[in-house]
Amino acid sequence: MTRVAGAGLEHGRPSQALTWGVVGLLAQVVFAAGWVIAETWQGPRYSPVTDTISDLQAATAPHVWFPVLCFALGGLGTFGFAIFGLRPALAGVSSPAAWKIGLSGLALGNSFPLIPCQLSAHACTPTSQLLSAGGLTDALLSGVALWVLAITPFPLARRVTLLAAWRSLKPILLVAGVVTPALYGLLAIALFTGVWQGLAERGLVVVCQLWICLLAGNLIRVSFADRAE
Repeated sequence: MTRVAGAGLEHGRPSQALTWGVVGLLAQVVFAAGWVIAETWQGPRYSPVTDTISDLQAATAPHVWFPVLCFALGGLGTFGFAIFGLRPALAGVSSPAAWKIGLSGLALGNSFPLIPCQLSAHACTPTSQLLSAGGLTDALLSGVALWVLAITPFPLARRVTLLAAWRSLKPILLVAGVVTPALYGLLAIALFTGVWQGLAERGLVVVCQLWICLLAGNLIRVSFADRAE
């Protein structure tokens, strides 16, 4: 007999769920490594407090291939986890949330076309970035993707209450549903004022990654519980 999605997994699905759950966790680690590690070789003019993650993907950034590769792998991994792991687990309850997470991951993982220059470099300004194809694409994709991730936890928290194996996530998702929009607003203010935008962006990205890790971890837990039955 087929069991309710989320309360358990259909026959043959536990191994698939486990695989994609692990992929989801690793994707967040790889994505974070792309900006945490790349910061160490940016030079004295670059500051994580005032300069954004996007600047690490600029054409003039040192070893730009590293964050570009990490972001691409992280984005693809997040998409795979969301569509092939999370979506089946939440089927009939909150599949749209899985698509939002997956497509947002792809958008954040995209680095092309490259931003022409880093703001920490001489003669590079926010205007010169935005007037370029790379700068405009990055601003639009990252802005929309982060907003979607910011507003997804709250409605998802209400939906997971319908699934016994996912119900315990509700309190944390509710907190994330309040914190992430607030951090997005803080980021908008920081970008407008030009003060601490790097720190604001990193705070929002970290919180978004944490609640995605929570979903991936629970998918792994559900898969183990189902295999033990």
